[in-house]
Parts: sequence; structure tokens; C-alpha cells
Amino acid sequence: MPINDFMTWNFLGTMAGAVAATTLIVQFLKIPLDKVWKIHTRYVVYFIAFFLLFFVELFTGKLNFQRTILIMLNAVIVTMASMGTYEVTFKQTESKN
Repeated sequence: MPINDFMTWNFLGTMAGAVAATTLIVQFLKIPLDKVWKIHTRYVVYFIAFFLLFFVELFTGKLNFQRTILIMLNAVIVTMASMGTYEVTFKQTESKN
């Protein structure tokens, strides 16, 4: 994989890619969203995971009704993994400050 291919649709379609992208997007958007709306972070994480997985399926040509149902379930798994990743990485850094 060339160095300029940080994220590909195939990588984002994997568990590791979806969790990494979801975690990074949430961290990027969390503070601006908290200033505008008071939405529980768990819901934000789920919607980002869902839309990320949805667009992966859409752009890779695999999207259909049955896969959309699986996307909803897989988004829960990605959400929980992403929130766990946050607990292990970012939260420890924040608590030290």
C-alpha cells in the first residue's frame, strides 16, 4: 500500500478501519458539537459509525436492503469498540492533565 493511501474504502470496510475512522471523526467533532447541541456522545458515535459503514457499502457497490440491516447492527459493534478505544487512549491522556 503506497504511503499516500491512508484510508481506502476497503480499509474503512474492516473493523479496524471503521473503529479508527469513527474514533478520530468523533474526537474531531466532539467539542464543536458540545458547544452547539447537548447530544449524548454515544448517539454521535453511533450515527458516525452508521454513516461511515453505509457509505462504504454504497461506494463499493454492495448496498442493498439486507446489508443495510447488517450495517445497523455492525454500527453498534463499531460504536462500542470506538468508545472502548477512547477509554484506553484519549481519556487516560485527558485525566493526566
